[in-house]
Amino acid sequence: SAEDPNFEFTLEELTVSAFFTSAERAKDRLIVGLFLIPIVYGAIANVLLFIAVMGSKSMRNTPSYFFLIEITICDLILVFFSIVHQLAGVIFRQAYYGNVFSPLNYVQFFVTQCAWWTFVCTLAVTAFNRFVCIVFPHHYERVFSRNCSLCFALITAIIGICFSAPNLSPCCRLIWFFDDWVSSYYPVNTWYIQFDLSVNIIASTIIVVCYAFVCWRVRQVQAKARKGSKNRRELRICLQVGLMCGVYIFNFTTWNWIPYMGQSRWLNAFIASTFYIQSALHPTIAFLFNGQIRNECIVLLGIKTRSQVSSGPMNPSNPSGTINRTTNATVMS
Repeated sequence: SAEDPNFEFTLEELTVSAFFTSAERAKDRLIVGLFLIPIVYGAIANVLLFIAVMGSKSMRNTPSYFFLIEITICDLILVFFSIVHQLAGVIFRQAYYGNVFSPLNYVQFFVTQCAWWTFVCTLAVTAFNRFVCIVFPHHYERVFSRNCSLCFALITAIIGICFSAPNLSPCCRLIWFFDDWVSSYYPVNTWYIQFDLSVNIIASTIIVVCYAFVCWRVRQVQAKARKGSKNRRELRICLQVGLMCGVYIFNFTTWNWIPYMGQSRWLNAFIASTFYIQSALHPTIAFLFNGQIRNECIVLLGIKTRSQVSSGPMNPSNPSGTINRTTNATVMS
């Protein structure tokens, strides 16, 4: 119960004023402040990215951007629930949840898991999207037509919800242990841990294989191309896909192996923060490597007018995110 003496703080120490003034809660203030840096930036950047894409007719009607929109929505859900779920849990603890096994705890994690698994599936589809676009560009329009892309986006969302459904069952709930700043499956021997690991390994394998073929194709083009803007574009797309792959693989490794290397609340906090950092990195990669999105954001922020923003022709291997007049294939972040 909320009055359980095993909790770190009493209910009197879990008020808003106590959070900001109590010396005993200094560590909580520090960790919440550190968490808020990527969370606030991620929220602003993802909202800006979503408005930029949806506000551009060319981008919102381009099939490959459907996956970017879906990833952005997933990031916004993750950011929102990181505030109302995890940060609120750290600040108010049992005064907010009652106890760690409260439905308020695991149901919010169910929604978060829906967004997470949808993101993982979408990232795998995006890797395949880039694979077809770069390695088999002549088949791109048929495989990733508007209708097919919408179906892919819908299917990934359905799979994400189905993968998360077991979290509502007592056999495999995901719990935020607010006293320790860590999330964990409960019971600890649930089969869902192996399922989680297996799905992430499969998704990582798909991403790595697809990106490996993309890099191989880029190297082929590099070997034949002379110096110039085309060569630079190929190098930028290699870096773009490498970053997206690297962020996910790094986080997957962190979540699954670091907990076995030691036990510390600060280590738990680092693991939790990788979720927030990842949500912040996705729009950052889009801003850095997608010129069309960057230009839309510049206009939205009032830095330049639309007439001052130059736009160039697009092609499917162009990391600036422009549309090829022949294939309409787009490489997006």
